[in-house]
Amino acid sequence: MIELHLVLRVTPKKTRTMIDALQALAKSARLVQGCIAVEVYKTADSRHYICYDEIWESEAVLRRMITSRHFSQLASLMELSSEPPACEFRFITKTYGLDFAEQVRGCAND
Repeated sequence: MIELHLVLRVTPKKTRTMIDALQALAKSARLVQGCIAVEVYKTADSRHYICYDEIWESEAVLRRMITSRHFSQLASLMELSSEPPACEFRFITKTYGLDFAEQVRGCAND
């Protein structure tokens, strides 16, 4: 899995417009095969920052998305940020389930 994590700073007057635009983009991303999840939210510590996260099932799917109109629209929204946006591609190489916690807790009790 790969997470695209984007943080944009917007002025209070543009917050609603930016959230609406990101939510519309999120709605279309959710329809793309290989998109696992998309979230739009404001940060808890500052109402001026909006986060946009997409989770993609593979690098191949992510690469297709980056060359698509979808990413061009996202890049256009990044340009509206009042400071340079923070954009990260987080490659998640390992994922464990609840069995990992059970294993750790079991080992701790020995």
